[in-house]
Amino acid sequence: MRSYDVCIIGAGPSGLSTAIASSKLGVETAVFEEHREVGASSAECGGLVSVRCLELLKLNIDGDYVANKVYKAVIHSPDGKSLTTSLGPRGALILDRRSFEETLASRALHAGVDLYTGVRVKRIRMGRDRVELDVDGGTYRCRAVVDAGGALSRFTLENLGFNLRLKRLIPAAQAEVEVDYEDDSSVHVFLGRKVAPGFFGWLIPLGSGKARVGAACENGDPRMFLKRLLDRVGASKVYDEATRFILTGGPLPRTFGHRFLSVGDAAGQSKPTTGGGIFTGTLCGLLAGLTLAKATKTGSYSTHTLSMYEESWRNLLGREFKVQLFYRRIFRRLRDEALNSIVSTLSDRRVGGLRDFDFHSKTLNRLVLDIGLSCIKPSILRSLLKSLIPGLLGL
Repeated sequence: MRSYDVCIIGAGPSGLSTAIASSKLGVETAVFEEHREVGASSAECGGLVSVRCLELLKLNIDGDYVANKVYKAVIHSPDGKSLTTSLGPRGALILDRRSFEETLASRALHAGVDLYTGVRVKRIRMGRDRVELDVDGGTYRCRAVVDAGGALSRFTLENLGFNLRLKRLIPAAQAEVEVDYEDDSSVHVFLGRKVAPGFFGWLIPLGSGKARVGAACENGDPRMFLKRLLDRVGASKVYDEATRFILTGGPLPRTFGHRFLSVGDAAGQSKPTTGGGIFTGTLCGLLAGLTLAKATKTGSYSTHTLSMYEESWRNLLGREFKVQLFYRRIFRRLRDEALNSIVSTLSDRRVGGLRDFDFHSKTLNRLVLDIGLSCIKPSILRSLLKSLIPGLLGL
């Protein structure tokens, strides 16, 4: 029976970043990926990340895994008006997700990680002094296990007792399309109940007349809303249509246990405002790797030792998740009339752009102060206040 210090379930960005960080610090690490190829589920992801995200991984921002760079966002209100805002001087990057994950996998292999593809983990057997993983074709033994298997992974529920499906999983659909657009340096966000109730639709330009177009909704079939959006933007050809779940409910109450860590989407570590999780999952993965290295060095994988992982990521992201979740709870209750008024007010006031692509709370707090309640019609103000109360109560 092959033994490792750490076994990681899932070869996405969070799992691979955990593996890279731990293996570089001398931890014997294995990663198990159920798909035959790394990046096989890449069509499900929008792939929009900050420059900081690649810098965190020490990756070149001009690498082949960067499909395009964008510097502006165009927000379309339900009444058809639009607001163009800056994404900051460094803009944002659109990843070729498959190439990005292949690059991370190559880095992991170079760091000494054993990567098993096409191997599904069937069961985790947690012992007092070791963990055994039953996989397709055999059993592996390790001293600690990391669940980086995504939002629908069952292992976090089985080992920590928290059901991620209760944390607001929103269905989404996305397709890569051919479409005419004037500016490939702008992403587009579409608001409104007829476009994406409770969330939003998006168009992410890839250059050369191609784009990723998607929609997510709290109610209804996202494929129906995607079709509407494709008609709206004039998509001529559609490729690689895929569905997935977007996480907007914030992180789990606890992400560590006896010889067990949960990382990335499996832990709910995605932005409540947009559902984006590449940066946050990668950051948490690196922190998990550091914690596992300390545990391996001391020989202790107790809950006390592994709790350092949770302490470290909450120190960096805990407040951000809470603030984003507060605004998310307000947004999902806003009527189209309120969205129209907000976009119109921001446009009239020429409010500045996104201050930080990863830490949205800075921009959201500033926008609330800049808009001012006195600028909003009484009827819209009542709608906002009705939305604010559930947000304060955490509903």
